[in-house]
Amino acid sequence: MNLKRTQIALSNYPYFKYSLSYTLDSLAKLGAHEIELYACDPHFHIDDTELPQVVALKKNLKERDLRPICLTPEQVKYPVNIASPNPVCRKRSVGTYIKCIQYANELECPSVQFHAGFATLDDSQDRAWSRSFDSLSCLADIAKGYGVTVMMESAPKTMTILTDSGKVAKMVSEINSPALWGMIDTLTLVLCNETIDTAIRNIGPTRIGHFHISDAVTKAARDHVIPGEGDLDLEYMIKALDKAEYSHYITLEMLDTYEMNPEEAMRKGADWLRAHIAD
Repeated sequence: MNLKRTQIALSNYPYFKYSLSYTLDSLAKLGAHEIELYACDPHFHIDDTELPQVVALKKNLKERDLRPICLTPEQVKYPVNIASPNPVCRKRSVGTYIKCIQYANELECPSVQFHAGFATLDDSQDRAWSRSFDSLSCLADIAKGYGVTVMMESAPKTMTILTDSGKVAKMVSEINSPALWGMIDTLTLVLCNETIDTAIRNIGPTRIGHFHISDAVTKAARDHVIPGEGDLDLEYMIKALDKAEYSHYITLEMLDTYEMNPEEAMRKGADWLRAHIAD
């Protein structure tokens, strides 16, 4: 098997109703070393932090032997939109992402995950694409200077103009920056009516820099479920990644379904993933 257990990253996604110290202690107890850091309140909201909080977070992580491998700001539940027709919103949104890049650099975190922005449903997708292209071109240049890589995923058009892996590949190709890569999310594959094989083929195995894994119960419309507790064929997706010789991180992304007991959810998810990736 090409995939290694060292590629598994735990995350703070389901812990958003708990303090940062509880969350980091819990992840360390679960045997985490690499983590994806969801930049949310009360943990580390990008808009509410400055350098002193970044330095303190870096110290807290190192004390627990935790290393952030991707910094992902909250960008769906509040208005961050780098493709917005409102220039004020767009400027603020780009500023939030620039802070995220700077903070990732300070935290020695190699990547960030951004959405490409979205159009209002009655707006031209082409105009939104142009605005996103301009924003991402600027951000990719800044990220390159900091040595940070920007990861982008597909999602429904209420969240991003990149509504399938082909559009992710198109944006990556048009901007043509070594600091801009595509990524795959097992849930958004379903939401975008795609397969793992299509996504790997469209983006290209050498330009997939990150991977989110979660399950879903499609008939009950429950998403971001613990791997193995839904009806997605995650075993096939893992095999497809392995066949593509994917060499970057695989992050467990479970969300608010587990807010009352996030540690148990993360433990079960980690156990499932470790069982399916044998060194």
